[in-house]
Amino acid sequence: MDWIKVIFRWVMYAIYLLMVVGVVLEIIFRLLPTTAPIDLQPITDKTDILRFQPNEETTFSLGKDFYQVVEKSTNNYGFYSSYDYLPNIEPNIVVVGDSYVEAAQIRNQDSIGEVLQSENPNLIVYQIGVSGVPLSQYIQMIRYAESEFSAQHYVIVVVGNDFDQSLCSYRRKEGTWCFNTDYELAFIPFDGYSLKRKMGRSSAFIRYLVFQGGLDWRNILARFGLNDAGLAASSLYAGNTERMKSDEITAKSRRVITRSFEELADMNLTSKVTIILDADRNDIYQNKSRDSYFNDMRRFMIQSAVANNVSYIDMDPIFREDFSVFGERFEFRTDGHWNERAHRLAAQRLAKQLFSQR
Repeated sequence: MDWIKVIFRWVMYAIYLLMVVGVVLEIIFRLLPTTAPIDLQPITDKTDILRFQPNEETTFSLGKDFYQVVEKSTNNYGFYSSYDYLPNIEPNIVVVGDSYVEAAQIRNQDSIGEVLQSENPNLIVYQIGVSGVPLSQYIQMIRYAESEFSAQHYVIVVVGNDFDQSLCSYRRKEGTWCFNTDYELAFIPFDGYSLKRKMGRSSAFIRYLVFQGGLDWRNILARFGLNDAGLAASSLYAGNTERMKSDEITAKSRRVITRSFEELADMNLTSKVTIILDADRNDIYQNKSRDSYFNDMRRFMIQSAVANNVSYIDMDPIFREDFSVFGERFEFRTDGHWNERAHRLAAQRLAKQLFSQR
């Protein structure tokens, strides 16, 4: 039976080595500026909106080599901002959106809302952004902001995955609102992170693999049959980067747009809203204008805005003109979100349009 003892010793030695390596890696990546997103608050109240833990500071970084490192902080309301928000102050502008407004890749002061305020000191600008939320959630964000702040104007930043991901049948993100099969808004509560997700988020090495190494944690959990409510946030039909999608999803996405404008009209806010539409930036870099799902949605969004007397800003001609002159891209080399240049261009164009309406 000596061979059993030998195998046992080798197995224990291998486990010991793995534990030592794991501890060393954890120490290393805790010393490095590894991305450490702030936790979302649980939400079960339909009158509230999904947001982060308030008054916290953290670090975000891009790339395996940490080529972009920024320090971020949340304010008293739990949104990434350099300043606190006050209730019922009637701010001039509230900007709503997903990760493009959250702007985790850049400093708070370089985001569209804070650039707008810094370049126009007479304005009070709030922005509420949470990564992964779609157009259906923006409606609830505006409803909440109207009740909490009574803003004079609302700005919605719309990007490529905002339409189909508004469908409950396509994607269900905890803590958000989506359109059900009857195209009515339905709420999905968020009771907090599961134990598996809490453990993963607490490890600097795992965060590095996921946020900077591109590890798909949802795919790994699914392969091992480890069910987690966070898996429901993955798309049921296709990924976010497909240029073309099925006729069914296209038709449903148009219905999402129509219903979103109807919700704004029901709140009597159409005259107080400006929509900023992202562009197909790959087309811009190649000096092309190709058919795609996103371009189809962009056209329908613009048509719907005109029909509903809602102001809009199309970033396509703005980005094209800037790129033709300077040749500078509008996102990061490993991350498709807007960089500081894109945020500044959007803020300047927004200021120009709002001031011209006065």
